[in-house]
Amino acid sequence: MENALYSVSFPADGNVGYAVGENGVIIKSIDQGATWEPLNSPTQNHLYGVDFPCDPQNGFAVGAKGTILKTVDGGKEWKIVPSNTDLDLFALHFPQTELIGFVVGDDGLILETDDKGETWTALRQGSGRKLYSIIFPSDTLTGYAVGERSAIYKTTNGGAHWFLQTDNINSEYRLDLRSVSFPSDDLIGYAAGDRQTIYKTIDGGETWKLLTEAFMAHSLYAVRFPTNEFVGFAVGKYGRIIKTFDGGQNFLTQISEIDADLYSLYCHPECESAVVVGSKGTILRTINGGSTWINVKLSF
Repeated sequence: MENALYSVSFPADGNVGYAVGENGVIIKSIDQGATWEPLNSPTQNHLYGVDFPCDPQNGFAVGAKGTILKTVDGGKEWKIVPSNTDLDLFALHFPQTELIGFVVGDDGLILETDDKGETWTALRQGSGRKLYSIIFPSDTLTGYAVGERSAIYKTTNGGAHWFLQTDNINSEYRLDLRSVSFPSDDLIGYAAGDRQTIYKTIDGGETWKLLTEAFMAHSLYAVRFPTNEFVGFAVGKYGRIIKTFDGGQNFLTQISEIDADLYSLYCHPECESAVVVGSKGTILRTINGGSTWINVKLSF
């Protein structure tokens, strides 16, 4: 398969997972990412985000032209849910259950559902900046969204109001931010993006400190700290994989042995096992913390 895979999600214990990508492709694994099978998709639109918040049965995907999909049977059937927008949707997050969820997209759009994804309401739109990633770390009240030109938005009232934190960045650069991760609470988090930019906050976004030297060649498309602020991965352009053990003071480059762009990753809480997806149908898997990465070949 040559279709790019833009997003991956492994709910619960990490055994069953899903990935979505170009031309509406949806694939599923039941063995921690070792093998994959294609699923029927009701759309040909690119799918940019997937989330199974609680279990392997109930999940959602979002994508181009306002596409929102929902399954309640582990991906056997997907139905198209009206989003009331034609804008591209890039990411989604259901903080605690499948009841309340959020989607971000083009032109600063943020959507919310409070009925398990059956209906969606626009919370904001019109900034002119694409928003690429969203997270509510510990509840449905406090959340963050990141996007173009170092956009960092925060809400503390469930999305009713969002305020911009870009001026809190200790850098003159305004590069696109592609991913945001808060491992355990709404105070300590990371945002990553173009030119290997990684910012960290320890005070809920009151300040964002640049951890890496800007304007490096390898842009980052995803960052993930699954359990604590110390151990995490980031992946990006040309097969770039980096890992930190000390909260971002140092990042070690890992050998992926590929040059495909890497767009999304899942890490098991201990960060020993992880799955990464990217361009040209690329799927990488590790079971030893990234010491070695296996290139999973798809047979379809």
